[in-house]
Amino acid sequence: MLEKLKFVELLMNELKRHGYDCKHEDGEIKVSKNGFPVTDILSSEEYRVYRNTLNDQDLNSVQIIHEYLSEAFMLYEKGQPVSSQPQYHIMCELGNYLMAATLMELGNMEFVTWKQDPEKTRVDIGHYFTDYEAAREDFAVRAGLVNRYKMFNETELKLLHQGLVHLGADYPHLTSEQMTNVGKLIEKVEMIVPAIKERSLYEAHDLVAEDGLEV
Repeated sequence: MLEKLKFVELLMNELKRHGYDCKHEDGEIKVSKNGFPVTDILSSEEYRVYRNTLNDQDLNSVQIIHEYLSEAFMLYEKGQPVSSQPQYHIMCELGNYLMAATLMELGNMEFVTWKQDPEKTRVDIGHYFTDYEAAREDFAVRAGLVNRYKMFNETELKLLHQGLVHLGADYPHLTSEQMTNVGKLIEKVEMIVPAIKERSLYEAHDLVAEDGLEV
């Protein structure tokens, strides 16, 4: 995929939006952060790993961004144009719902889920995203692949997170096994929405205002 200059541009812009510095040299994308190398994405789609990479999480993040953008770009390239919105290419379709993508002038991809008429000549009620994962989740719910009532939004997850933290702190009589299970649930919520942990740290140091979401 790195032989495609448009994809290289998209990937570098996405990495920069996540706080990484990038250079495209000799068919490779060299990724660093705060002056330290993180990895090189090779033309073979493999990764060169540096021993002095300070944070394995950065390497994992770069790999995740590269992999989901590779998938999104491949589906976009192979997809047929939407009949009434030809700048968008169909990525997946089920029943009367579809997910499509387009390349934006700002060097990123935009994703949209639509409901289409039975004849598939017109689309309506579009939900627009710049995040591929969010668009996929929305499509899964709209197309009926996932029951929306079995999913939690970010506000609900934050409330659950706060409740679990209070549970661990306010009930010292919990057994060691129960505390371990509570800790695992907290970690799982933080993995789903990393901003929850980040915002909690900011709030604790008075760097951002309390958002008012309390249990």
